[in-house]
Amino acid sequence: MSPPAFPWVYPYQEDGPRLGTIVLRPIVPITLFGKEAAPTSLALLDSGCEHILAAPWLASAVGIDLGHTGRRLNLGIGGQTVEVRFSDLSLRLHPPNGGDDDFVEWQAEVGFVHHWRPTWPILVGQVGFLDRFTVTMSRLSQQVAVEADDTFDRRFGVPLVY
Repeated sequence: MSPPAFPWVYPYQEDGPRLGTIVLRPIVPITLFGKEAAPTSLALLDSGCEHILAAPWLASAVGIDLGHTGRRLNLGIGGQTVEVRFSDLSLRLHPPNGGDDDFVEWQAEVGFVHHWRPTWPILVGQVGFLDRFTVTMSRLSQQVAVEADDTFDRRFGVPLVY
């Protein structure tokens, strides 16, 4: 069975309150796969993040020993510098109201942060997500749409840059 056709439109999720106000975030469901499959988690779409980052318990869930991963990088996150340990994994994006067997899968580098602070267990950013899909976020409609990577090019006549 193949997943439903794009676009996939997801409602924003509440995150907060912050200073007495509910904050709305663009969120999508993603499953990480390594030796094992992690539980499907809600991932924050973060256009300011260069990488895909995840909480350390997801590394354990997919069977990664972070003590033995060779790729490490110090990144600024939340006003602090933290060490991130990277591993290549499979990711699955699930459509809204789809089942476990409905997904789009791809390979990407995922960084795991030992002292995880974000509300959501996964952050998806520029490399590994926003370079794989066309993403449209609308605060007015409080929804995010995910489409095929060439949608922007077809819509606006701008060639893809690889």
